[in-house]
Amino acid sequence: MKRLVVIDDEPLVLDAIRRQFRSKQKDWDAHFFLKGEDALAFMVEHPTDVVMTDLNMAPVDGEAVLRAVQERSPGTVRLMLSGAAGVKSALPAALLAHQSFSKPCDPLELRLAIERAFRARSASGTPQMQALVGSLESLPSVPETYTRLTRVMNDPDAGLNEVAEIIEGDAAISTKLIQLVNSSMFAVAQRVDSVRDAASYLGMNLVRMLVLSAEVHERFSPAALQPGFSLEREQAHGSLVANIAREMTDDRELSDRFFLAGLLHDVGRVVLASVGVSDDELGVEGPVLHASVGAHLLTLWGIPLSVVDAVGHHHDPAAAEPGEFGVVTAIHVADVLAHELSPEGRGGAKVMDEDHLRRLGVIGRVEEWRAAARQLVGSEGAEAA
Repeated sequence: MKRLVVIDDEPLVLDAIRRQFRSKQKDWDAHFFLKGEDALAFMVEHPTDVVMTDLNMAPVDGEAVLRAVQERSPGTVRLMLSGAAGVKSALPAALLAHQSFSKPCDPLELRLAIERAFRARSASGTPQMQALVGSLESLPSVPETYTRLTRVMNDPDAGLNEVAEIIEGDAAISTKLIQLVNSSMFAVAQRVDSVRDAASYLGMNLVRMLVLSAEVHERFSPAALQPGFSLEREQAHGSLVANIAREMTDDRELSDRFFLAGLLHDVGRVVLASVGVSDDELGVEGPVLHASVGAHLLTLWGIPLSVVDAVGHHHDPAAAEPGEFGVVTAIHVADVLAHELSPEGRGGAKVMDEDHLRRLGVIGRVEEWRAAARQLVGSEGAEAA
């Protein structure tokens, strides 16, 4: 049974959360603690899938709980509740959590987040996936430049100069970022030659996502040595999927999430290639396993759960989004369209789950999205010519 640990030092709040989750008692093995130290002692003896902790507690606060869980059991999904006023006071702990919520929080939103957390945990826990991940000496830590950018961007006093300074500290990432911003996917009016201009043109959030994608590919550079595998082709495919997905919504926040999930959706392929394993060798299980490996890695890195879901389920969106159009389904559609229009060297076109799209009421938009994808591929082809 899925195990959940909830920690809050206010008895009334903890009882309220307990009541909210009462309907899930047949599905969740939920345990509630008033003290962080008691919860940590329990988790030493009882492996836990998801931990949700309040931030402001004594003597062991939420930040200490999240850090201990990260060190002892990095695969446990970490959620944080905070009633603290101000961004800066909660920032250190927020960087340790996979997802953070402000009190008071909508009970339905909280339950859905926990369901997503359990789903991400189970998708990344298959025996096959664990065996494949075991072939790595160790899963790498969160990319350093991305981590530093995230920290700076949560500081309301930070600006373009601070962002540019961090990126410029890594020559390879700086070069890749400038290359990306000048590519056809962004259609800049004139060439961009500096990191600061790139951040100014794209916006800091988009730059942070591109930096993460670039760092992932740099981190797993041994994959470039595998016969028939191309890091450049993988990154180009991720960029195309990201841009197709971004065209599927007018909501800025959702668009950014679509973009990040598109960039990272096949990160599992890169991880496996770095240890000499390909989809062809895995056969029909290949797509499922590389998706699980990617979701597992991003869960450990604390990437937002909606993005983890998209990475883990872009081949089977109905399993993750049975009743709504969101990140998972957008990446599924964008991935299929990218394969249709640019299939070279990546196994050809995939099959779109039209029944799922029909149930969501978006099947009528597929041709609109396909036309947008063709336009993106056409502009890239024109640039290359």
